[in-house]
Amino acid sequence: MSTTHDSDTTDKMHQLDAFLVDNRELEGLNARLGSFNIFRVLRVERTEIRHSNVLAWLLTPDETHGLGATFLRRFLSRLLLESDVSGISLTPAQVELMNLSDVEVRREWKNIDILVHSQEHNWCLLIENKIDSKESRDQLERYVKTVHNDMPGCQIIPVYLTVEGDDPSEAGKKLGFVALSHSQVLEVAEQITEQHKTRIPRDASVFLQHYLDSLRRMTMQDDQLIDLCKTIYRRHREAIDLIVEYGASSRIVEACEEEAANLIDCEFIKTTGSRIWFLPREMGEHEPTLTLTAWQFLPRHVAVACWFYHLKKSGKLQVVMEVGPVSDGALRKRLLRSIQAAGFSFSEKSAFKDDAMYTRITSEIQKLRTDADGEPEEDPDYIKQVVRKLWATMWKEGAKIVDVLKRFDWKGKE
Repeated sequence: MSTTHDSDTTDKMHQLDAFLVDNRELEGLNARLGSFNIFRVLRVERTEIRHSNVLAWLLTPDETHGLGATFLRRFLSRLLLESDVSGISLTPAQVELMNLSDVEVRREWKNIDILVHSQEHNWCLLIENKIDSKESRDQLERYVKTVHNDMPGCQIIPVYLTVEGDDPSEAGKKLGFVALSHSQVLEVAEQITEQHKTRIPRDASVFLQHYLDSLRRMTMQDDQLIDLCKTIYRRHREAIDLIVEYGASSRIVEACEEEAANLIDCEFIKTTGSRIWFLPREMGEHEPTLTLTAWQFLPRHVAVACWFYHLKKSGKLQVVMEVGPVSDGALRKRLLRSIQAAGFSFSEKSAFKDDAMYTRITSEIQKLRTDADGEPEEDPDYIKQVVRKLWATMWKEGAKIVDVLKRFDWKGKE
């Protein structure tokens, strides 16, 4: 068994070596990704509010982009031409010939992402922008109702904008919401900026290129980047799959470790693989250093410790309080009886056997929610939320162990 494990580990290390050493495609990808981009620097490449801000800026005729009403005109006329917008008498030809000087663009007006209103021509463009979030219940209905109440008789052109052009809910469809993708926004923006590049101020031009580059990445429209990624994956598939497998777990473990350190006053925290071992200080104050037959990696050898564990295969996160491998079997049994007397029960039938090493006192477990691809959610804020919930639930009962450890006679005999 050990030989097989060692051989497997050696193979994996060789795959990583081959992936990292003298990999020209990887160097090219790093150079490509390393280029300066203001959206990436600010970490807002997939932030809905920032994308909505830029789109609203482009749709505003008198803004600093130098395009006037050109982007708005083309955006709206193509939307009407290529989509089935029901109940609207406005035509693409009318938009192309229309004076748009009266247009007003509002951001987050009554929670609507973007609202473009022409009072003179009696129409408004309502855009709900989604990148990583989902449509909430009755959201689209509320927005349409709000516009109807504030602008009675106005023709509403409702747009549901997502990365992939996802359909809105059934309620949204009935309200006439048109599905639009960020790829379509990218196509219009690229065309307009290329055709009118001499009109765009230099600073605005640089900003627009950064925005378009972010859209290309988000919508997988960057051909050079895609070709590089495909080449690298084709040649180093096993190494990349290995990195993805362990990397995803690593993000969850890192968030878990960070929150444990913030949430719990610990004597120590030690991460080993998918486990984060820790000793709450109020427990450690009543535990002497002992001789253990395992757990040698712990910063201090104690009888009772806690750990968070990311179960990768089942996509769960768990917190456990456990009596470990104390070498003094008699002391271990006495400790277990004291814990049992405090109201804890042990699931392991072999807890009191002479060769017993690990006995769980209490634990909590939660399955992590999944993303659109069915993978466990890696968002640090969400993982930290789960950590807080698991710890609060377990410690509500587990805190009794502090009194057990405080009262226990560590030097006594059977």
